[in-house]
Amino acid sequence: MTERRDTQSAETTHSVWEALPHATVRYQTVCSPVKDNPEVPCTYGLACLTECQGAWVQTDCIEDVSPSRDNVLCLASQFNRLGLSPVHFRDAVLDSING
Repeated sequence: MTERRDTQSAETTHSVWEALPHATVRYQTVCSPVKDNPEVPCTYGLACLTECQGAWVQTDCIEDVSPSRDNVLCLASQFNRLGLSPVHFRDAVLDSING
């Protein structure tokens, strides 16, 4: 699994979310091209977006969660329906992969 990591530490990320307890969050799928494998043109991941001054800002992204678009769309839908906190985003994705 390939993932993009922010330069902030986990402690910093948690303190940001504690300061913004009522931030509006949504999750959406992202598509990443796969090189050197013509059978799998892309893999799908999840982006965590937060509303900031009327615009959606990507605050975290995990690429290459699954080659199945439908599986990742269902996961994004579930996270949105449940109102998953960004603090738990990475753990929830890992749990879904390992589950």
